[in-house]
Amino acid sequence: MGFFGNSLQNRTLKITAGGEVRRPAQGSVVDTFQQKTWLGYLAFVRILVGVQFLMVGWPKLTGGRFLTRNGQGLAEELLRGAPKDYLAWHRAFITGFVVPHAHFFSYLVAIGEVAIAISLITGCLVRISSLFGAFHNANIYFSVAIAAGSATMNYDRLLVLLHLVFVGASAGRVFGVDGWLKQRFPNSRLF
Repeated sequence: MGFFGNSLQNRTLKITAGGEVRRPAQGSVVDTFQQKTWLGYLAFVRILVGVQFLMVGWPKLTGGRFLTRNGQGLAEELLRGAPKDYLAWHRAFITGFVVPHAHFFSYLVAIGEVAIAISLITGCLVRISSLFGAFHNANIYFSVAIAAGSATMNYDRLLVLLHLVFVGASAGRVFGVDGWLKQRFPNSRLF
């Protein structure tokens, strides 16, 4: 058998009587990376993005200036970037709705970042969390990153793109709970 067991012996596609092409079930962790697919590598990127979200979101949730003073930390950050927001409707939304309710939105951002991190790390409901992640990073891009300069802008654009790739590729199916959920609920588009 060798180091890889039976997982390397059945690499051929199976065609059923109805003409449906079936791929054999995935084997080991090593087998995932040996297949001619990029989803194993995308899972690695997904987990790294999740760890980064956790490193950014956890300090916001556990203390610091972000949640203190009734959300003034978030309000100050947004007001620094709002004048440079080139979308008038977005600038009006930030200054007219988010800043007056900064206490609520500071908790929403902190809890949202940690929830996205947990989802990406565990691979559970990645399509849903990545939609929220793309929305979150697009809002950061328009309200904060443009004012901060090009390095931050490129970083937020990359995160929006990665989240959209995670949605399209169903990145939670490899090394994640979504793979198990997809087997249990094969007709669901959430996984």
